[in-house]
Amino acid sequence: MTVRECYDLIGDYGRVFACFHDDAKITRFLKMFLEDENFGKLKEALSKGDIDGAFIAAHTLKGVCQNLALDDLYDVDYKITEALRSRDIASARELFSDVDREYQNVVDAIGGL
Repeated sequence: MTVRECYDLIGDYGRVFACFHDDAKITRFLKMFLEDENFGKLKEALSKGDIDGAFIAAHTLKGVCQNLALDDLYDVDYKITEALRSRDIASARELFSDVDREYQNVVDAIGGL
């Protein structure tokens, strides 16, 4: 799978290419995304009821998604971030299934590179 084909599944290739200007560089950053710990931290913090920890993880993950133009994951992570900003852990826990689904889509797409 090419980087462009990968982005057809997960985000905005034009925007990420405008930022990095090189498919090899984009691929390198996507592979680094797989090592990012914020998804796991979000999941753990939500399970413990740690609103502050969950907010930090969700907010950081949202920034990473924005930088890499991972639009579908960004959109659902934005919603959970705002729920946590409002300290609404119940809504955040409900929204996590959407974040989990989109995160797995990104992981699977990157795995196809």
